[in-house]
Amino acid sequence: MKRNYILDQYRGFTIISMVLFHLCYDINIYKNLSWYNNIYINKIWQLSIALSFFIISGISSNFISWKKNLKRGITISILGILISLITYFLLPDQLIIFGVLNGLGLSMILTSFIQKYIKVNKKLFLLLVFISLFIISYNIPNQIFLNLKIDSNLYNKNLFFLGFPSNTFHSTDYFPIIPWFFAYISGYLIGKILIEKNFYYKYGKNNFLAKIGQNSLKIYLSHQIILYAFVYFIFEII
Repeated sequence: MKRNYILDQYRGFTIISMVLFHLCYDINIYKNLSWYNNIYINKIWQLSIALSFFIISGISSNFISWKKNLKRGITISILGILISLITYFLLPDQLIIFGVLNGLGLSMILTSFIQKYIKVNKKLFLLLVFISLFIISYNIPNQIFLNLKIDSNLYNKNLFFLGFPSNTFHSTDYFPIIPWFFAYISGYLIGKILIEKNFYYKYGKNNFLAKIGQNSLKIYLSHQIILYAFVYFIFEII
C-alpha cells in the first residue's frame, strides 16, 4: 500500500507542537511565561500532543502484523527505559519514570495480543466504549474516579505502570496504562474505520510537514537536548 502522507503530516504537526511546548517549558525555567503557566492553556496543549501521539500510533498499528507490533512495542519500551536511566543519573530534577515512550510501548505490546480478537463489525461501538473509558478513568492516577476520591490503600503498592502511583511517586512525564491504553486502542479502532472509508487511498503530498512526521522518533529523542542547550546558551552565556 502506498504511504499515506496525510497521516505523516498529522504526525509532523504534532511533533512541531511538542517541540514548541518543550521550548516554552525550557524558557519558563529562566523566564516566567505567565500565559504558559496558565493551567488551562498548559493542560490543553499538553493533552492535545499526547492524545495525538497515542491515536496516530494506534492507527499505524493496523498496517503491521501482531508480531511486528510486539517487536515495535518492545523497542519503544527499551528506549523509554533508557530515557529513565539517563534522567536518573544526569537530570534527577527532570526524572522520567514511565514516560510517553513506555506508555506507547506497552500499549503496542498489549494491542499486539488482542488485535486479532477485536470484532471488525463492532468498530464504532468499541470506539465509543474506549473513548468513554479514557474519559472516566483519566484522573485515576490522581486517585479520583468520577469526581470521587479513591481509597489511597489501592495506591500503596505503587503500581505506577498501571496508573496507581503511590504518594511518593514522581515523574515529569507520566503515561500509565490507565487511561492511556484506552486512547491507543481508540486510535487502532479509528484506523479500522478509516480503512473502511478508503482514507488510505487519499495519499496527500510528501511535503516538509510529512517528512518531519516520518522522522518523529528521531526528533523526539534528540529535540530536548538541542532545545535545552540552546535556551541555556541564550540565558546563561550570552
